[in-house]
Amino acid sequence: MHLEYKKTAYMGSHIHIEPNHASDIPRLRAMVTNNLNIINPAAVFADKMKSGAFDGVPEEKVTAEAEVVNSISDLWDGQYSMNVLMLLSRALQKIADSDVNS
Repeated sequence: MHLEYKKTAYMGSHIHIEPNHASDIPRLRAMVTNNLNIINPAAVFADKMKSGAFDGVPEEKVTAEAEVVNSISDLWDGQYSMNVLMLLSRALQKIADSDVNS
């Protein structure tokens, strides 16, 4: 199995996994299901603000991005990170709830 991880300054991370053989796929699926946690984007945004990543960016753009990040981060319910399947479940529930309320 080949695993490649790249981190960029602003856009986050990229993970590329290539199984050597089809028999690696169930193991990869279990690995992702059980171990892939996504960090709350509000925490990432706050870290970037503290590090000065938005220095020089117009306040309106930073505010607009903060609003989007805060909206998305509701899925984490205040937690620092969450399993990818739990996030998917919460997102689908939010969509279903918004359809019912429309």
